[in-house]
Amino acid sequence: MNIIEEIHVKLPGLIIYAVLLAASLVFASFYGGVLPFVLLYGILLFFPVSLVYLTLNYHYLNVYQELSVHRLVKGDNHTLLISVENTGLIPIHDMEAVLYLDRCDFSGTDSLRRIKLEAGEKKKINIQTACLYAGTYDIGIRGLKFSDPFDILSVTFAVPYSFRAIVSPRITDIANSYLDIENILNSMGLKSETRKEEIPGNDLRDYYPRDTPSAINWKVSARLDKLMVRIPDRMDTRIISLYLEASYAPQKLMDTGFIRKRDHFLEFAVSAVYYFASRGIPLTIIYPSGKITEKIIDSYEGFLEFYNEASGGISYRSEDESDRMHKLIRERRDECALHETRVFISEDASGSEDFCIITG
Repeated sequence: MNIIEEIHVKLPGLIIYAVLLAASLVFASFYGGVLPFVLLYGILLFFPVSLVYLTLNYHYLNVYQELSVHRLVKGDNHTLLISVENTGLIPIHDMEAVLYLDRCDFSGTDSLRRIKLEAGEKKKINIQTACLYAGTYDIGIRGLKFSDPFDILSVTFAVPYSFRAIVSPRITDIANSYLDIENILNSMGLKSETRKEEIPGNDLRDYYPRDTPSAINWKVSARLDKLMVRIPDRMDTRIISLYLEASYAPQKLMDTGFIRKRDHFLEFAVSAVYYFASRGIPLTIIYPSGKITEKIIDSYEGFLEFYNEASGGISYRSEDESDRMHKLIRERRDECALHETRVFISEDASGSEDFCIITG
């Protein structure tokens, strides 16, 4: 891990440094002696010494940060507790905390813009934060920016201790327009050919010896003077299976773009599961939770269990597991399912027509 993220030299200070360097060089060239060369060498060593000084500041600094809650919901405000301690013998004159502004909103951050710590001093700072996306990712302080006493050189170091938040998505109706399964199946005529309702319907046919007496419609039979049997209606709603194909990305590649895409994927997946759970429709979910996992949700309690797991539990333990999930979904999409309606949600296809596909 590269601890130095950025080195920046301020232009006004660089100009003054260049003028002093040129003047000291001329002074040493014309006059010689100890004093001119001490000045020249002192100016030449300014940047290396400053870099060493700032590195020591970072090395002897302890940073700790945590949220006031273990889990949080996207958009909710919470207190981020930050503790900074200078354990060295060199005072820290000017330090600034660099925040993850791409994924969180912060308030009360004025105390983080210019931090001064004497040797052995410890400070505690509280700020308010709201996470903008669902998922699991680092929040709070991203880096520490140190400046030399002359405010010419500044170095940004990676924070020695990061805090990873587990952010649950909001429960919305974003998936409802995609998952109106009953209307979709009825409009397409996709009803089960073999599974029937338990109660006979209104359609009739002639009686056959294998039919049970309870299926006979006696009133119609008396009117027509022959035995007639009621036919059970075909079931409108078949078995529902939901396949969640999450993207595979190592932790180092989870940038802002990935976090935004995962946020939409999680919100849509939770909305889809809630759609069925709130209507009392049993649902089988196939999704990655380290390995490929299958879970049946047939109650609101089952939905809450999945909801609590979704934000931090949808991931692959290896790239091979991701390949197996991809292969499984391709096979299930291509094969015919007589008694099953399959819903496929693909994170990689977010924003396209293939993001949510229904087959059956």
